Amino acid sequence: MLPFPQNLKRRALLAAGLVAAALMLAAYAGGMLPWPGKQRPAQDAEVGKQDTKIKITATTDFAQKITYLKCGDEEVYRTKPADNLIGLNLAQVQKVYAGWTIDKFDAQEVEMSLKVDSYCREHANNTFIGVKDGFVAVYQGRPGPRAIVREVTAIPVRNLSAEDIEELRQGMVVKSREELLRTLEGMQSR
Repeated sequence: MLPFPQNLKRRALLAAGLVAAALMLAAYAGGMLPWPGKQRPAQDAEVGKQDTKIKITATTDFAQKITYLKCGDEEVYRTKPADNLIGLNLAQVQKVYAGWTIDKFDAQEVEMSLKVDSYCREHANNTFIGVKDGFVAVYQGRPGPRAIVREVTAIPVRNLSAEDIEELRQGMVVKSREELLRTLEGMQSR
């Protein structure tokens, strides 16, 4: 038997090490092995299962929850899927609804949520003038406990007539920014 030259022995070990490293990397990337220090997601997680066989049907229930960060309100819409969504799997739905979080995905129901940095329609489309701490204030929303104070003016309520004060306590709805400014200007001049 001929002696194995030392240089070839090192090269063979180096090549074997590179092949082993490549196989390990492929196993990690392919999901056959978890990355070191990372936990593998639970096998029964609803969205974690990316079974491409699960597809949306005409009878799938769609639940879309929108949370408005400026007022904290939530709106939930429940519908059946549009025709262009029927037959799509999770990955395809995630592309269509980029920015949404898919909370549940199966053939019976799809639940998704979205956070929006604005007011809901009620708060965005409705403004009224009321009273806050003895001063005239501008509110977003409809008169009532869910209204949001947008601005407290320097107009003291004590300078207004009894009728104006009562109307402000109930909430004086304004339909435009111009009407708001005109009304506040009128109150300020009293």
